[in-house]
Amino acid sequence: MKRLLMLMNPYAGTQQGKQYLADILALFFERGYEPLTFVSHKPGDSTRLAQTYGSQVDLVVCAGGDGTLNEVLTGLITAGCQTPVGYIPCGSTNDFASSLHLSRDILEAARDIMDGRVQLLDAGKFGDRYFSYIASFGAFTRVSYATPQHMKNLLGHFAYILEGIRDIGDLKPRHIRVESAETSLEGDYLFGAVCNSTSVGGLLKLDPNVVDLSDGQFEVILLKQPANLLELNDCLWKLNQQRYDTPMVEFFRTNRVMFHTPGAPDWTLDGEYAPGMEQVEIVNMHHAFRLIVND
Repeated sequence: MKRLLMLMNPYAGTQQGKQYLADILALFFERGYEPLTFVSHKPGDSTRLAQTYGSQVDLVVCAGGDGTLNEVLTGLITAGCQTPVGYIPCGSTNDFASSLHLSRDILEAARDIMDGRVQLLDAGKFGDRYFSYIASFGAFTRVSYATPQHMKNLLGHFAYILEGIRDIGDLKPRHIRVESAETSLEGDYLFGAVCNSTSVGGLLKLDPNVVDLSDGQFEVILLKQPANLLELNDCLWKLNQQRYDTPMVEFFRTNRVMFHTPGAPDWTLDGEYAPGMEQVEIVNMHHAFRLIVND
């Protein structure tokens, strides 16, 4: 019988995942897997468990939000382990799952893992940390980790919107210098993201014909300071229409980029807090992990 490492974050999203744990494990057992199961209790648990057991099993499955997947991938990458990963998205936003068209139905997502195929995907290296789909700073980026868990459980993705509205009065541009092989930029930016996803924060959608999660390239977006909220709204509308022909936005693709950020603003990695650095290099790790997808 094949072995499977099951890692679940019981606090993710509206906490529905844990209600299906017995059914998920029964499904895996019926498909010929012996599940080794852990339920995380604190940040870092999934990373430690993936590091410890990832190379001892045939498949790693994580059930939680994007932050849970981040922990699992961090554990596998740091351990130099290429064991395939199945992802059951149970979070409030699930940006990465949206990019891959993974089912939001928990049991269907578990079945898809059993019937899917392995795809090599890129990851990002941010200093000494890793991310699966986005590193961002500036406007609204703190919302994902600052929104109280009880609000996420009660309201789901709408909780992020409410918390983001509270942030509007604190929007301040950052003077940033950006350097890559493709371009060199300097200016005052309200928001910046280095991403490998078609969904950013559940609000901003990138053109799926532009984004390839396994091409060794990031999409970099820099949003300039708008004159008013109307101009900001117009800019966001154009981005959601996959229109990058606006002077408010810098958009380019690269596999390596350096940010010089005076004042060391905080970042988020896959929705989780990352302390700021005045200089940080972000590198695309081509085909860093293997994820099961469903055609």
